Amino acid sequence: MSQDTPSPSPPSAHHPTSDVQLQVRQVFKEFPTAAGPLAILKGIDFEMQAGESLAITGPSGSGKSTLLQMLGTLDQPTSGEIVINGQQPFALSERELARFRNRTIGFVFQEHYLLPQYSVLENVLLPTLAFNDGQDSRQRAQELLRRVQLEHRLEHRPAELSGGERQRVAVARALINRPTLLLCDEPTGSLDQGTAGAVGELLMELHSSEPTIYIAVTHSLELAATFGRRFELREGLCYEL
Repeated sequence: MSQDTPSPSPPSAHHPTSDVQLQVRQVFKEFPTAAGPLAILKGIDFEMQAGESLAITGPSGSGKSTLLQMLGTLDQPTSGEIVINGQQPFALSERELARFRNRTIGFVFQEHYLLPQYSVLENVLLPTLAFNDGQDSRQRAQELLRRVQLEHRLEHRPAELSGGERQRVAVARALINRPTLLLCDEPTGSLDQGTAGAVGELLMELHSSEPTIYIAVTHSLELAATFGRRFELREGLCYEL
């Protein structure tokens, strides 16, 4: 399809093949206002398989972060359905949903949100503690930190790291539980151009070696160009370029 004439993404099939791990079916999102409901998303519909990558672009206020929050089960659609690994997460109890999110979804935000009192290694291990199944994750944490080239920084605190290094710790933390979805909201937005490029390359490299679906919201056309798929949100609709 030509990038000059994008059209809204087609409806997902309701009987997907077994390798489809993410289904978004006619998702609408409205927010109440004094003047009545404000429609942000007006029927988002797509599917993704393990190993696929998707960049979501669009003007500010188009609903990019709203969509990402719903994919991350942090917010519910007004209507429509999100299915991850055959599971409808919003049908779960609050505790079940928290466990599902912890085990299935990894987040990288524009800010790293590392806890300053903990070491690099401890920050990476934090997601494994919420629902501890008795598995020792230290070896995986150390391997991830080696892969993001921070094996020499295990005992350092976040204040001792550069901005790019802190974001690399956040990437390792997002992957520690082997998530199905890796969701990134402007992951390079707070970094200088050179560091942003390096972090973007690192994210794609790690995605290629992990069985994840990698979705990023970004204003960076350079970053978006490295993804296998690209959506643009405009006026509440989703266009696949």
